[in-house]
Formats: sequence, structure tokens, C-alpha cells
Amino acid sequence: MINTNNWTIRHLRRAASLKLVEMTAGTPWAQSADALGIPRGNASRTMWVLKEQIPNDDIWREFETAVEQIARILDSDPNRINYADRRRAMDTWEMPQVDWTRLCTGIPKMARMATQNPLIGTALVWSEVTQAEHLQCPPLKALRQTDSPQARRVGDRVAQLLTPSRQMAGSLILRHRLNQYAADLAARCDNGTGPLSPT
Repeated sequence: MINTNNWTIRHLRRAASLKLVEMTAGTPWAQSADALGIPRGNASRTMWVLKEQIPNDDIWREFETAVEQIARILDSDPNRINYADRRRAMDTWEMPQVDWTRLCTGIPKMARMATQNPLIGTALVWSEVTQAEHLQCPPLKALRQTDSPQARRVGDRVAQLLTPSRQMAGSLILRHRLNQYAADLAARCDNGTGPLSPT
């Protein structure tokens, strides 16, 4: 029996990334986590959570087979996206306050969101563009290292907006707007014009 929750997808994505690095570099998961910039504690927790949620060996084999299929698809795709380049391009990018306000404007019951820290939008867009975990977003990571109340508030708000069960009504509209913004920004990264704020 599989005991999933709202964060199972996040843990599966992280585990798949660790497995892909392990397959290409031949490193154990702890060193694979280092290569991806994922704290070893987070990687360890992912492995523990998934083993608790998916104790069936047959399902684990299906997961590993799926990751191997992903690896084959990536190997055979001549137009695959270079996410490392995107992360480098986005390394110092932060969402301008004017963009954050514009994205939040006109959404029912979300008026207060426009007055909150645009770092919320930065983390969500950075994560979408790079397909990396929002906790690795450089400005958010730097703020979290200060252990300030603001860091916790921003982190909590980002986590809420990422929680599948909370993606409804105004939150869902905002996520759609952020994803479109991210798609425009990703195209700029890919064509070499840089992560300028999309219009």
C-alpha cells in the first residue's frame, strides 16, 4: 500500500534527481545531493519519507525503471534544456516589486499578497524556470541563513502556494500568472538575452 501526502511528488522529484546523478556519476546519494546543491539532510529525509510511504519493493523497481526511461529520453533529445545554464543566468535575479504587484492585482481575495515580499514571487518563478527546489533559490537561501522572522514568513507563504491542496481560487490564478511569467523568463535565458523581467 502507498501512503502518499501533499509532498510525495516533491520527494519523488528529488529522489529522481538524486538517482539520475547516481547513474551518470556513479556516486552514492549523499554525494549526488552535494552535486545538486541539495543539503544532505534534505536528501536523507526524502529517502526516509519515500521508504515509509512506498515500502513495496516492486513499486521501488517501477520508480527506478521510470528514472532510467527519463535518462534515455534525455540522452536521445538533441534539444534538451540546459538547466545548469538557466540556474547560472538566474543566479542574481530577483522579481521587481512592480512585477509582483502587477501579477497579484485583480485576483479575488489576494489583494494583501501584493503588499507582501516579492521574494515570494522570486522563489516560485526561479523554481519554475530552473526546475529546482525553491529552497535553493539564491535570494531565499541567503535570507533563510539569517534565520529572521521575515525568512520564515516568506518560506511559509511559498510552501503554501506550492501545496497542491491549496492551489485553488485566487492562489491558482496567481500560480498560473507566475508560471506564464516564468515561461517568458525561461525563453530569455535559453536564447541568451538574460533573465530580464518579462512584460
